[in-house]
Amino acid sequence: MNEFEAVYSSDPEEFARLCLENTYELIVHNSYGEAGIDSRILKSLRGSKNLYTPVLIIAGKEGADVMSQSLKHQFDLIIFPFDRQELITRIEAAIRRKKMELGIHNNLLDYRILFENFPSGILQTDLQGNFIRFNRELMNILGMSGLDFSGINFFQLCHPDDYLIERKNLDRLLRREADQAGYEIRLINNDGKTIVCKTRARYVDKNENNEGSFIFSVEKIS
Repeated sequence: MNEFEAVYSSDPEEFARLCLENTYELIVHNSYGEAGIDSRILKSLRGSKNLYTPVLIIAGKEGADVMSQSLKHQFDLIIFPFDRQELITRIEAAIRRKKMELGIHNNLLDYRILFENFPSGILQTDLQGNFIRFNRELMNILGMSGLDFSGINFFQLCHPDDYLIERKNLDRLLRREADQAGYEIRLINNDGKTIVCKTRARYVDKNENNEGSFIFSVEKIS
């Protein structure tokens, strides 16, 4: 592994400051011996504070709560005890992940052009399914105007019998088991009729504007 500049911190306030600086290639926080990961650490990992710097958390034990936190906040985690090679592997993974996040972020800075020119329906939602943006073709597919999207979210437009199919595919994306997911679901249009659609979903990591989002392409089949 090539040499790089890393900084180690076990103090939550110092950690928050280091995240804001964005001047290091890696930040390592040690929560070994603690009951859990300090909430101040998790707060420091949100939004623009952690846009550029990969973070490795060292924890003393593996528990459901710790694993859930690492999945939710997209940091890398290593559990004691570990050997030197395992530590190196996790450091390399943290740096690769952050470089990938930055690549996605830079490529998607201007969604407007993508959404205006996409040949089928396309939309972006937050993790709860609330609309962030959508294109005119999606409105045509659903027979809806921009105002019709107020007060609803994308998951509510999914037929109740197909919602579990969609949720399982999105959960796979959140767990990093796949880069994208393709599936067929029925959507409910503005008249209450069901439309069979081929849907592709991709998860976009958090950036300075949101905590993470989904991008869906929607193609009407029948």
